[in-house]
Amino acid sequence: MDVIIVERRATAIIAAITVATGAAQIAAPAALLPLLQAEASAIAAQLFATVGMFMVLFGGAVLHALALQTSLAVVLFWAGLQKVGAAAMVALAVSRGVFAPVALLVAAFDFASGLVFFDLRRRSAR
Repeated sequence: MDVIIVERRATAIIAAITVATGAAQIAAPAALLPLLQAEASAIAAQLFATVGMFMVLFGGAVLHALALQTSLAVVLFWAGLQKVGAAAMVALAVSRGVFAPVALLVAAFDFASGLVFFDLRRRSAR
C-alpha cells in the first residue's frame, strides 16, 4: 500500500479522535480532569472545555481539508503546529506537577500526530 494512502487514513483517524476527545472535554471536563490527576475546579474545567473546543475545530478542519484537497496543505501545517504545541504544553504541565506523568501519553500521541500531519503535507506537495 502506498505510504501517502496510509498517512491519509492515519490523519483521518487522528482527526476523528481529536474531534471526539475534544467533544468529551467540552461535555464533561470535570469528569476527565481527575484522569490526569488534575484538580477539577470550575476554572480548570472551563479552560479544559475551551481547549476541547479548539480540538474539535482543528480536527474538523483536518477532516474537511482531507475531503476538499485544495486547502489540505495549509490546514495540515496549522494542525501540525497545534499538535506539536499541545504536546509541548502537556509536557510542560507534567514537569510543573499540574498533570500526572500519565498525561505524557497524550503528549506523545499529539507529537506523533503532528509529525504525521507534516509528513503527509510534504508528500502531498509532490
